[in-house]
Amino acid sequence: MLFQYNLYFGILSVTVIISTTVAFAAWQRRSISSASKPFISMMLAIAGYATVAAMEAAAILLREKIFWSKLEYVGSGSVITLFLIFAMHFTNKNRWLTPRSTALLWAIPTFNVILVATNEWHGLVWSGFLPDPKGTNFVIYQHNLGFFWIMACVYLYTLTGVVMLIQKALLPSVLSRRQSSMALAGAVLPILGASLYMLRLTPPGLNITPMSFMLAGLFYFVSLFRFRMFDLVPVARDTLIENMSDGVLVLDAKNRIIDFNPALKHLIGVNKQHIGQPAAQVLAKWPEIIRLYHAHESVKTEIFIDSVTPSYVELLITSLHNERKQLTGRLLVLRDVTQRYQTEFELRQANEYLQKQVLEIKTLQVQLQEQAMRDGLTGLFNRRYFDEIFPKELIRATRDCDRVALIIMDIDYFKNINDTFGHQAGDRVIQLFADLLRNYSDSQNIVCRYGGEEFVLALPGLTQEKAFHHAEQIRLSFQAARLESGGKEIYTTVSGGVAVFPDHGKTTDELLQVVDQALYAAKLHGRNCIKCVQSN
Repeated sequence: MLFQYNLYFGILSVTVIISTTVAFAAWQRRSISSASKPFISMMLAIAGYATVAAMEAAAILLREKIFWSKLEYVGSGSVITLFLIFAMHFTNKNRWLTPRSTALLWAIPTFNVILVATNEWHGLVWSGFLPDPKGTNFVIYQHNLGFFWIMACVYLYTLTGVVMLIQKALLPSVLSRRQSSMALAGAVLPILGASLYMLRLTPPGLNITPMSFMLAGLFYFVSLFRFRMFDLVPVARDTLIENMSDGVLVLDAKNRIIDFNPALKHLIGVNKQHIGQPAAQVLAKWPEIIRLYHAHESVKTEIFIDSVTPSYVELLITSLHNERKQLTGRLLVLRDVTQRYQTEFELRQANEYLQKQVLEIKTLQVQLQEQAMRDGLTGLFNRRYFDEIFPKELIRATRDCDRVALIIMDIDYFKNINDTFGHQAGDRVIQLFADLLRNYSDSQNIVCRYGGEEFVLALPGLTQEKAFHHAEQIRLSFQAARLESGGKEIYTTVSGGVAVFPDHGKTTDELLQVVDQALYAAKLHGRNCIKCVQSN
């Protein structure tokens, strides 16, 4: 095929890139919103449409231009259908999308593609083709009744979706208005481009419809990242009555603000620019609220709000779930109970004092227990904690038929570090290794300083191979770490042994014994390596 690249080809290529980028961004940010899938498909269809249009713009021979033009109708038909499906999902009208209605939606664009493909037999779409009088690479298509039928279908599908978006944009929700307005802007531009081309208000032979999708893609890109089209789904707007006296705040599953009512603005000063922001950032003055919605699925309590009007409020936090029991957000209701609270103040004060005393005692008990279980230098659990908790972990693993990997790691030539750089430098090396272990562990792992420069890790659910790779990652990271002391660089390594319950032992003592042997083998092997216990 012969091609002549031009500005139109370049613009359409940019459209392909933008559409593909928006589709990829939407795929990464897809969530519980059912509108994300048709939106991604629509953006990919736009990319395909623009690709074919670019090939038509660059083609030189008439038969090749006609070939690519026919393929454009596949892209445009897919785009308008997917746009209508997207609009129905986005406006919560997807219940209309039964298998039968979906098939009917695709039937008309399919018929139009067949009509274009067989144009040579009937000439209903194009009655002829004229070269551009200006001598450019464009071809002027002489349109017939079939073309205007196809355009009528385009307007029918697109305007139906636009009406749905307008209805949603008129809702009182600030988020709904912003999201729907951006979606509308992205839909109107291609309609405008198609209208200009059909009315012959563009240069002869220049169809700007595919190019207009470039601007539409930019609008959708902004909507994705500025207004979070899919990951900020209005989940409880029906409960937000604008004139209710109780303050209402709606958070999404990631605890970002998606809506509120005027009463809440009066209570704590939330305003429109806080939409989409993390609640922890907006409510930083009230850590009690943040702690409660993080710590509980549902809770009811009373707190003091020192804001626009200082007051005592009753706080009700309710978790919101979809039909699949997935968490979609939280609803916070704040009711002003200042007057009632004042009448109960003296009794409340006495109760709070007693509760405070009890809490202080409990806190001291927890602190004492924590100090008894923690290593003072590293903050890791100590040997006493390991000896108490590891047998319980083995009992759990036996009950659940689970594995528990055990790793013992020892810093190589640690005595030389103390002798050469001093004990303070040695302590820093131990702290560095402890921090490294903490970074490579999660809440299910047991990480302890077993004694001196020796550390033990218990990793539930890991096979020996995975435990070995885990230990290897720690070893390599520690080998790459550097400390300076007195202008000199401290370089050290670590050796380790790995065993797995119940393959290599069924009790704590048996496992510690075989892991110690593996550690000893690693040191005999030259240190700076990890050795696994060999299965019998």
